[in-house]
Amino acid sequence: MGRFLRFAIAGGTSTAVVLSLTFGVSSVHLLMGDSLFDRDIILESFLLFPIVVGLVAGVWPSPGLTRSAFAAGTTGAVIGLAYGYCADRVLWAYMVGHWYWQSLGQIYWLTDVQAAVCGVVAGTCAMLIAVTRRSRPIIATAVILVLAAVLVPAPTFDLISHNQELTVAIVTPYTPGPTEEPREIGYQGWTSLDPASLNSMNNDVIGLLRKEGITGQYRVSEICRIGHGKKVLEVIVLNQPVANTVQLQEPRGGEVIYLQQPDGWKKIPPQLPTLSRSLTVEPPFEEDAFAEFKIYDASGSSSEFQVFKTRK
Repeated sequence: MGRFLRFAIAGGTSTAVVLSLTFGVSSVHLLMGDSLFDRDIILESFLLFPIVVGLVAGVWPSPGLTRSAFAAGTTGAVIGLAYGYCADRVLWAYMVGHWYWQSLGQIYWLTDVQAAVCGVVAGTCAMLIAVTRRSRPIIATAVILVLAAVLVPAPTFDLISHNQELTVAIVTPYTPGPTEEPREIGYQGWTSLDPASLNSMNNDVIGLLRKEGITGQYRVSEICRIGHGKKVLEVIVLNQPVANTVQLQEPRGGEVIYLQQPDGWKKIPPQLPTLSRSLTVEPPFEEDAFAEFKIYDASGSSSEFQVFKTRK
């Protein structure tokens, strides 16, 4: 009965911690990288973890023997780290095909970090709660570990990677017809934008162009928003199909315009500081398009799309 109880406590504790560090953290927008896809990968890969840590707790020395809290916590941390390292790779291999087995040592690093944090904290808390006397210091240690895993990783990631809420607006020329009909602005990216926000952003972008002296008939064809943190606006003004690949640096805060000209690209204002991350503009692979865009977030993931001369 004692072994089954330890199994149940360890499994229940690890389940609660994993859910807290996935659904709980994402609900308050503290997930590293703020990608729900990463959250789902971690959650799915940890489905069997409560059983694994529960079995280890079940075979742990009986209550009559001396049980070290340090040994129990360390064992849980090692189990969680090993499980997190292997499980997400197996899940990725299952999702993308057998060819992935040739490169199991390589994986999206942000998923790796989140899996390690989730596994170490869940394993440590599960073993401490299940196989020790659950004194106040033990309970306090488990609570502190969970709070640290919730509050520390995302701000640390944002600080190191210079994460920010980047909005990219692609502006193209157009000739208004005699009866201009309402038009839906194309949208790409991971951060949700409702129709009212899209229309407001459209007005803000066109107003910025006029403020900088860029005249002519333009409209916002696509809007992409990724990341979170300090709000940044990058406006790309296209005047003709792109012939050569170019890297446009992401601004470090503020608003920037990249204006396509016959002899290259003009940055407005030219002195605005930029990050090492850049937006890639490539020649289109379809005739009715201006360019193909690849926009990278702080974790290295990209959102790719084409901008067409006329919306379909």
